[in-house]
Amino acid sequence: MKDLQLIGFKEQHLHSMQDYLNALQMILTISRKTEYLDNYVAPIVADWPGQLFIRKALTHLHALGLQSAIPKEIESFIPMLGPLHLSLNSREHVMIIHHSFFEQMFHFVFGKNKKLAKKPKPWRINLLLELARSGWVKIKNEVMQKFGSTCKDVEYRTVIDLLDNLIPATLDVYAVLFRSGSFEEYVETVFRIWTFALRWKRKNYNKAPLIFLSDLFYWQDNHHPFADAIKNYLPCFNDYYVENTHSQIRANTSSNATAETIIKQAYVIADHDPIFKDTFRKTRNYSYNLSTLKFLSDKTSLFLLNYFRNIFHNQNNSTPLYNNTRKKEKKLRGYKLATLGKEVDLRHLPTAYSTSYLPKSGLCDNCGLPLNNNGVVLACGHGYHPVCYGRRCVYCENFYKKGIFENVNSFLKRVEKGTDTLIQDDLDDEINEEEEEESEETADEEIDVSATLEAAINNINYW
Repeated sequence: MKDLQLIGFKEQHLHSMQDYLNALQMILTISRKTEYLDNYVAPIVADWPGQLFIRKALTHLHALGLQSAIPKEIESFIPMLGPLHLSLNSREHVMIIHHSFFEQMFHFVFGKNKKLAKKPKPWRINLLLELARSGWVKIKNEVMQKFGSTCKDVEYRTVIDLLDNLIPATLDVYAVLFRSGSFEEYVETVFRIWTFALRWKRKNYNKAPLIFLSDLFYWQDNHHPFADAIKNYLPCFNDYYVENTHSQIRANTSSNATAETIIKQAYVIADHDPIFKDTFRKTRNYSYNLSTLKFLSDKTSLFLLNYFRNIFHNQNNSTPLYNNTRKKEKKLRGYKLATLGKEVDLRHLPTAYSTSYLPKSGLCDNCGLPLNNNGVVLACGHGYHPVCYGRRCVYCENFYKKGIFENVNSFLKRVEKGTDTLIQDDLDDEINEEEEEESEETADEEIDVSATLEAAINNINYW
């Protein structure tokens, strides 16, 4: 943060293309004096409205040319996907979609009287996701060996998808891959998170990653120097600095603060002399030390073992749910999961259940013959014999191709012909009520559960 330079802080709604043009004028005013943008480009790592309206302004400029009222200098701005936004939003959505599962885990680890908000604060989401991952790693091999490589039980595949696919991708895309500059892995994970957004029917993030990937592939195909710049300096294209500044301002101002007060506070925070800031800044300490985290992780492993044991005994007991339709073919809308005890829609299930071909229990989804032990079930939920696989799942591939086509066309229509202000379709239908601020959860009395965990792992063979 010490290299961050605040060049202006302005009250702005940022609900329209003109709002973003007004904001960019602060940079253009400086550039006209320094002529900086005459020789350089300025990447704008932005959230969804920022990407939408800056691209919309560029589209209008290119379409109208000299007749456009939009300043030509905005051609120097390159709107880009915000990796931190991508990570935070996808983690939050994992928690919202699978809230019933995490609520059971939360009660087991922290106590039945604890309450997990429908939309927890980011730090709590991170804690629960990290506990789920660390708890799963300790028991993964034994659990998967017990179920075997060809188990297609819908609830088992759903929890495996959560623990082995959703959680690692959303936790690592920013904190590990982006910040370490692991370019190829980062790009692959951006696409993977797009596949999550597609089945979740996210209105923004089923488009934003595709736009980033389209730009990147265009630069690579045309040997544009910006492709090498992103690859070699990936961690520099970061929205953390802006988001961190916003968080500091929110933490150090009241909800009733005037725009003038907020602007003054922004300049105080941007001052690199720490003495004045440290005197008045609110500070918080993270209450979980390494021993506590290990204890919580072990308890999470115990929860997962109990959960998978119940799934093992409930195999094939989950009930499919169909839409009421007069057509001969019933359309799947979800399942009532036997162990979870809840009805869930297709967003909760692996990708296979959103495709035109649903997985067939115990059978190869290509030839239709029994899988037996000569086969494997993929992360998507479809299963194949090795000779039937062909290194791709054709059903999920077609689902993704259709999703790319529809969402790219939707975005192009929005940019070229849509209104210049935010509309309802630009907003995700999500829970807006975040939990109230409170202290960190304290676990029940910390006792050594490692012996209990070891015994539970050894007991898997007797399920």
